[in-house]
Amino acid sequence: MSQAARSTAQQTDANGRTMPLEALLQPNAAAMALIGRYDHVTRLPNRLQFIEQFPALLSPRTPQTLMLVTLAEARHYNEMLRALGMAFAEDFVRAGADLLASLLPYETRLFHVSVLSFALVLDVDDTAQIPVIAAVIAAAFAGAIEVEAIPVKTQVGVGLLPLSVHADGTESLRAALVAAQDSRRIEPRLAFYNHQTDAAHLRAFRILADLPGAIATAGQLSLHYQPRIQLASGACHGAEALLRWHHPELGPISPAEFVPLAEQTALIAPLTDWVIDTALRQNRQFLDAGHDLRISINASPVNVAEAGFDDQLLHRCDAAGLAPHHVELEFTEGTLATNSARTIAQLSRLRGAGINVALDDFGSGYSNLSYLARIPADVLKIDQSFVRPLIAPGDNDFLLRHIVSMAQGLGFRVCAEGIETAHAYGVLRELGCEEGQGYHMARPMPAPQFADWLAVRP
Repeated sequence: MSQAARSTAQQTDANGRTMPLEALLQPNAAAMALIGRYDHVTRLPNRLQFIEQFPALLSPRTPQTLMLVTLAEARHYNEMLRALGMAFAEDFVRAGADLLASLLPYETRLFHVSVLSFALVLDVDDTAQIPVIAAVIAAAFAGAIEVEAIPVKTQVGVGLLPLSVHADGTESLRAALVAAQDSRRIEPRLAFYNHQTDAAHLRAFRILADLPGAIATAGQLSLHYQPRIQLASGACHGAEALLRWHHPELGPISPAEFVPLAEQTALIAPLTDWVIDTALRQNRQFLDAGHDLRISINASPVNVAEAGFDDQLLHRCDAAGLAPHHVELEFTEGTLATNSARTIAQLSRLRGAGINVALDDFGSGYSNLSYLARIPADVLKIDQSFVRPLIAPGDNDFLLRHIVSMAQGLGFRVCAEGIETAHAYGVLRELGCEEGQGYHMARPMPAPQFADWLAVRP
């Protein structure tokens, strides 16, 4: 605003005195005190007020239980936002708050503690009535809430936490939220706080908190290599790089535990970078020692869907002094569900540049056969669940036989995982399966041990 405009933008107060515009824009102290203390959608007191008032809500005379009700999962709510808009989503939250309030005693104080969550403290002499009350609330939300004449499922969760007079408001809310999340896996969608499941949540948080340090610090993460064997000749022509983490306090942590957690965060990018760089560097060392190998690297769906992943991988191969044919990229069927067009385009480009591409764990998921005809892959890896039952003559190999035949008919090389017996090895070789890996041939080994294993093979 110009100085001239400022000079004319004045009003008078109750006493007739002129007031500058700046004064008019200043909220009064009472309004300022309310900002940030009430949810703007429901006008209910928010989490800040819950934390402040929590000590006063506690009573040494009556058993008390904290109840936390979540209306929906975040993904469901985000889909609603995209499809129906913000105003509709806010109306949904208000409708949920109104329904919940109608089910509570009039004097119950209800707090809106997050976008989809409401908290209240129940004072009930007979604690056996707590799950009954919770079941009534869960049942009321089992049907659809009508918003603007559209019925909407809530996917409600009800978490319960018995309170003590020494309870902490912040920690109590967190524990009740854990219970509410647990409740979505059971019927009637209510659950008391369980220390064991909470310990799993806390462990997951600890793992994610410590993973950046593990990536940046030498000695915690490592790659083990499991040989890939040509079944007809017994020769080793490659190996799968398998990630391992030895936490200084938690001990060994399985990649089946920490990789899915990393995939839900931005940590999957630096973790994958570490795996790729380490695998390429160590394969260069194997090559310098006279072992011409193709190292197979597992790729997360998140990685393969990222723009530029193909360029970065080819650049890393070049920087490590490796030709593309020294690398194989493994991905699972779920990868194709994540930005499928870009994923297929990048896999096609990598394959065209000379990098082998393998479809991993085939048969363990939905196995959408329509994908197979257009997947840009060279190798189909049969999941170990089809191989491990082959223990003795007479074991059923019907599905395995037809998977091998179908895959080869589509032009794939077939690699069987989980070969643990000589019998399984022999059956797969008779079926014409080209490659395999498993404990019968060799277990995964650290890089130095793998190099020694290679050195003594004919």
